[in-house]
Amino acid sequence: MDNYSEIHFEFTIATAKLDLLIKTAIEIGNRMKGKQFPENSPIYYSEGLGQKIINHILSVRNLLNGYQFSYGEILFAPKLDYSSIFVLTRAALETYLALNYVFIAENNETLKQFRFLCWDLAGYIERKDMTATTEEDKIKKQVEAEAIATIKRELAENPIFKLLEQHDQKKALKGEWRLNFKWHDLAMKAGFSEAFFRQQYKFLCCYAHASRLSVIQIQQNKTIEQQKEMVISAIDTLLMVLAKHMYDYIEIMPELKEIKNDMTKYQIILNYKYIGDNFLQPNKKN
Repeated sequence: MDNYSEIHFEFTIATAKLDLLIKTAIEIGNRMKGKQFPENSPIYYSEGLGQKIINHILSVRNLLNGYQFSYGEILFAPKLDYSSIFVLTRAALETYLALNYVFIAENNETLKQFRFLCWDLAGYIERKDMTATTEEDKIKKQVEAEAIATIKRELAENPIFKLLEQHDQKKALKGEWRLNFKWHDLAMKAGFSEAFFRQQYKFLCCYAHASRLSVIQIQQNKTIEQQKEMVISAIDTLLMVLAKHMYDYIEIMPELKEIKNDMTKYQIILNYKYIGDNFLQPNKKN
């Protein structure tokens, strides 16, 4: 098998694996069809974060089809926009880490509530300095200002908040919802190895931040074969992210617990979650 055939085979297999996991995730998600959650509740927002992960992954799947642009009578070479795939992969990974950190990682309900309040407050603070241009926006801004005040009062009464050093309390009230945790800390809490996350995340950030490395690679990888080779690692990362997300989703939704008895679907999730939990972990065999 020549190099092109080998790359094409690996790309095709990786894409087929992603298709199967996406299909499984959609079939499981459809069991929640019609289920309504109280608006602004933690479970409501956890569902929204899950939708964000799925949306990013479905967008990646669409990009994996590639395209061939034409202009008039000019037909350009086939392309696979792997730089956008890397940006979306990073977004899906970060979204999963936020979901896991806020809603999954801890069993202590007081700590969960504290983390949710910090994250919820951050969302309001991010928008409070934006200029309101319509009457509707001005009303919404006033409502959200009241929400900020309410959440800050709730935070002040939270036992976890009361135990924080004063400078950390200030961080929480300013909307710094991760406090002193970095993204690699959240990754380790979610079960990824620090070595894997630091290596993969740093690379993905190069494309999100338009670094020199990303520019060089875009200029060098001209052929569709080179572009397919580039995305295989991103597909592997998304397989781990989606599997770990679906595992968590089943855990927090009582209506889905019976999925564990359907080993045809559940085993697929467990397989890729296991890879995510063990990939590049020290003292573990991959």
